[in-house]
Amino acid sequence: MLLCFVLLIGVTSAANVICTDYGKDIGGGGGAFDGYYVRPVPKTCRIRHLGNWSPQFRIKTGQPQCMGGWKKWKNKCYSEAGHRHWRDAEEHCNRHQAHIFQPNDREEYQWVEQNVMRHNDWHFMGSICNSRPGSKSAGDFYTASGEDMREINKKLNARVHPGHTTDNHNLPCMLTHRNNNSWRWQYHHSHCNEGRKIICEAPTG
Repeated sequence: MLLCFVLLIGVTSAANVICTDYGKDIGGGGGAFDGYYVRPVPKTCRIRHLGNWSPQFRIKTGQPQCMGGWKKWKNKCYSEAGHRHWRDAEEHCNRHQAHIFQPNDREEYQWVEQNVMRHNDWHFMGSICNSRPGSKSAGDFYTASGEDMREINKKLNARVHPGHTTDNHNLPCMLTHRNNNSWRWQYHHSHCNEGRKIICEAPTG
């Protein structure tokens, strides 16, 4: 715990990581960035169909206030970012000190679905690479933000479609579909290289 405190002082804004709705260290207890990068994407997570690329970006500072066109909910800002493949989308979000949106619970997802998503279409999730290839639990994924899906999924209760397989290389991405009960909490697998709708999520602070 002392180490965490020293790191927060030492890196100032770089240690400020997005809040989730859970306990300290995984969100909800310590400021706008709390919960980010507690479970980083391992470098063994490489997207085969996007040049074996691995998402390793870390946000340096939050948005003092949501930029023009972004919408605020609690301590986060959200923006629709067009139609992109996963790497292009994540790098676009990174340029705005953001990551691809990964809901921390169902309330957050439903707010974003109705207030930020504008198209009844497939959207990439910010979760990437199944730590237990073949597992159907969304809790076994990593996130671009380094938030801990093992904890998040206790509230989100999402899973991979029973007929779909995910892994950490060939099919490492997941899709949800706006306003579709069959796919809202049951994700479609993806090679990550097709163009899909994207939402960026940025911390305030």
